[in-house]
Amino acid sequence: MNTKMKAAITILVIGAVGAAQCAAQTVEPSAAAGAAGESIYHLYVSPGGSDSANGSQRTPFRTIAKAASVAKPSTTVHVAPGLYGDTTVRASGTATGRVRYVSDEKWRAKIVGTGNDGHFINLGNYVDIVGFDVSGSGRLGIVNFGSFTSIEGNHVHHVNVSSRCSNLGGAGIVNARYTATDDDIIGNVVHDIGVPGKCNSIQGIYHGNMRGKILNNVVYRVSAWGIHLWHAASNVTIANNTVFQNGGPWMGGGIEVGNGDSPGGIVHTGTTVANNVVYDNPGASIQQYCYPGVRCIGGGNVTVNNLVYRNGRGISLKTGSASGTVDSDPQFVNYRADGGGDYRLRSSSPAVDRGSANGAPRVDIDGRARPLGRAVDLGAYENY
Repeated sequence: MNTKMKAAITILVIGAVGAAQCAAQTVEPSAAAGAAGESIYHLYVSPGGSDSANGSQRTPFRTIAKAASVAKPSTTVHVAPGLYGDTTVRASGTATGRVRYVSDEKWRAKIVGTGNDGHFINLGNYVDIVGFDVSGSGRLGIVNFGSFTSIEGNHVHHVNVSSRCSNLGGAGIVNARYTATDDDIIGNVVHDIGVPGKCNSIQGIYHGNMRGKILNNVVYRVSAWGIHLWHAASNVTIANNTVFQNGGPWMGGGIEVGNGDSPGGIVHTGTTVANNVVYDNPGASIQQYCYPGVRCIGGGNVTVNNLVYRNGRGISLKTGSASGTVDSDPQFVNYRADGGGDYRLRSSSPAVDRGSANGAPRVDIDGRARPLGRAVDLGAYENY
């Protein structure tokens, strides 16, 4: 059974649109920022602040949304440790001056949502969202509608804890606007999004537009797919992710690539799925999918050098064939299916030095340079 109610996530947009590592002392520019360089302007947010203040380090704002309302291109919004509620930001940067929202201490600025929809919603272009902890009662953790956005180093977990299942869908992180482009999801830990195997329409990382990179993420215990491309996705790189314990025997799995539903008529081409560790998912491992009778997978897609082991089913492709697949235990330092383990690789792992340069990120999830050996290692972690 592989019904596609599972894939179509309906976004209830609010407001103006209709209804990595992050260290405590220093935050490096994102890979996506590139030419943006350091920010010129800095705003500050703290649970002890006030939205009637001026947002300086001495007199910070209380909410991220207030900081966003006055942010201009080349601004970093520094968010202090503490609890914050559902947040919507609208500021846009530029190609040379991004707007960055940064938890100044990794995962200690906590977005704990109480609404039914998205908990951290971005409506701007050229934006970075870095280092937050996001959880809550709704169906979507981090929701991006912008282009040239990078979502980096966040901990997104226990979203949609009531396990609702409807055609609205849900996700930990979602690039949601079909006409947007060039959105990256890098170095995040995403888990416990719904209940594994209970709902086809709840995903871990869900990407619905053109281009972009999904790199160095760890995704586990998601209701359906750990990583899912759909809607208008094409020319995407999915590389060096570690994906385990997602879906159920007849629902979801590790990584799915396809197109369908709105906007319709998209043929998926030019996507690379490389160097991922896809392990212990009860259902599928890596697959391409279209609705029956529909041609949605075209040419130029590459599936190369992935470790696929102890899943319910092997790699299934509509076009082309997988190459360099490793069918062996990855030998994590300490594998635990509940997420409480250590998912780095032992020195004896068959995933060490087995990666392709095709699509490989320059660093791993901890910021270590790749490769440390003869070639890139598979999964989110370079061998320690």
